[in-house]
Amino acid sequence: MEVGVLKEIIENDPFLKLLGVKVERIQAGSCRLSLHYRDELARFGNILNGGVTATLADAAGGCAALSYNLGKNEVTVDLDVSYLRPISEGPVAAESSVVKGGESIAYTITNIYDGKGNLCAIAKGTYFYLNEFNI
Repeated sequence: MEVGVLKEIIENDPFLKLLGVKVERIQAGSCRLSLHYRDELARFGNILNGGVTATLADAAGGCAALSYNLGKNEVTVDLDVSYLRPISEGPVAAESSVVKGGESIAYTITNIYDGKGNLCAIAKGTYFYLNEFNI
């Protein structure tokens, strides 16, 4: 599988498409995703819903894991998100890298930034590789 195909798969995922997630960059073992801040994604107080932040972190971690072991699908085993500051403006960006990878498991670190470039959350993810993609 080529990186361009992976970008297309991620941007056409129905749930990520609903949120408006876009792929900004994919390299071997790393990925940068973003989404526009919208009122529909916010909770009261004009703060991005924490579930949206976690979803973006998970998608970026999964993308990094997929790009580390191109051609294999993955599922999330564990995701730990530490929220450092509220997000009130976008675009919101997630930068993820595989810190340790193997044939069956990848470990990632993902940083989430608000529209001003402030670090707002850090996520640690564990991803398990499945069989080859069935596209």
